Order: sequence, then C-alpha cells, then structure tokens
Amino acid sequence: MDKEVLKDMVTVQAKLVFDREEDKKAVLDLMRRWSSCMRYAYKRLLERHKRNELKRQLQGIFNLNSRYVDDAIMKANSVLNSCKERGENPEKVIFGGRQLFEKLQKRHINGKVYRKLQREWQEKRKGNLYSRGDRSKKGNLNTRIEIDRNFTKLRINVGKREYVYATVQAGWKMKGKTYMDRNLLLQAISSSSGPYSVELKLKNGVVYAYFTVEEVFPQPKITKQMEL
Repeated sequence: MDKEVLKDMVTVQAKLVFDREEDKKAVLDLMRRWSSCMRYAYKRLLERHKRNELKRQLQGIFNLNSRYVDDAIMKANSVLNSCKERGENPEKVIFGGRQLFEKLQKRHINGKVYRKLQREWQEKRKGNLYSRGDRSKKGNLNTRIEIDRNFTKLRINVGKREYVYATVQAGWKMKGKTYMDRNLLLQAISSSSGPYSVELKLKNGVVYAYFTVEEVFPQPKITKQMEL
C-alpha cells in the first residue's frame, strides 16, 4: 500500500446569504465576540498565561463554547509566533491592520474617505471567526456544511444548541486547484469523514466564508518506463 505523503490544501471562497436579518445579526455578534476573544487571548499570551487557565477564563468573559475559544487561542498564538519569526515586536501588533490604522490617524482625511477607512478597519478588527475541523467528529461541529436539496448550506453554532443557516452562494473563488463544479466540491467536503476548517470574514457588510480541506495523495511510483 502506498504511503500518503503528498498533501494539498484547497480553499474555497464563498459569499453567505442569510434568509433572515436576525440570523445575520446573530452571526455578526458571534464574529465580534470571537474577534474580541482572540485579541484578548493575544494580550494574555504576551503575559505568559497558560492555555488551560486562559481557556476557562475566556469562555466566561466572551460567552463562547470551548471549541471557539480553543480556535481563538490558536489564532492568537499563530500571530504571536509569526511576529517572532519575522523579528518584529509582538507588543506592537495592531489588529485590523497597521496601514489602515495609520491612515486613520492622518488629520487631512475626513468625510466619506474617513468613514470608509474606519469601516474597513473595524470590519478587519471585529469581523472574524475561525473554526477548525475535527477528524473525530467527521467534519466541523461549530460550522458544518449541509446539503439541502439543491442548495449548499452552512450551519453556524451561535450559542448553546442554537444554530442559524446561511446559503453558500455561487460565483466563488478558489485557491489551490481548479474544479469544474465548485458545488460538487463542497458536497464532497461535507460528505467526507475528513475535517475541514471554516473561516468567516466581514467585507463591506457581507459575510464571506473560506472552506479549507486537506487533500492527501499517494506517493507516486517511479517505474522503469518513466526512467527511460
């Protein structure tokens, strides 16, 4: 049996459409709390707080389940490690983007331009959510892809046993590979026993989802014909 050693990360970008405005508001509130949780976790990691101690604390402060908190800590730790690898001062990280923040500090910017920059910065700062997949749970518990007849839906856990659904809209971008039918790809992801990660981002008032799945390919064999 060939060893599975070649891996390829495939990411599908999609727009989410909510049937009800209150469902979208619930997701935006979840994204705001998760983003705040991640920023708070980052500051505590700078103070060398332990993960388990931090996890219990964050669940109470931000009213998030343990999986969401785990993912927030992981993302915060990733930002911290990335800063160290680049030789940057991790205490000077600006969530929402330093470039945008510095533009907002310029006094000559006002009116519509200022409001546009402020909205973009706030969305990047507060409009995020990341949910890792779990192989033992066959997919992703907090943000799960479901096929509803002719539609692909994303079920989002917004509270204790409280879920909202959003339609995954066509016209998607894709990173990593080109597929003829993106809907079939998402169906394959949802029916697979493998984990997939979901990241939500807010842009211009629209929620976008990024679905990432790891594909594993068998190690290629070198035959005599290939050597000739």
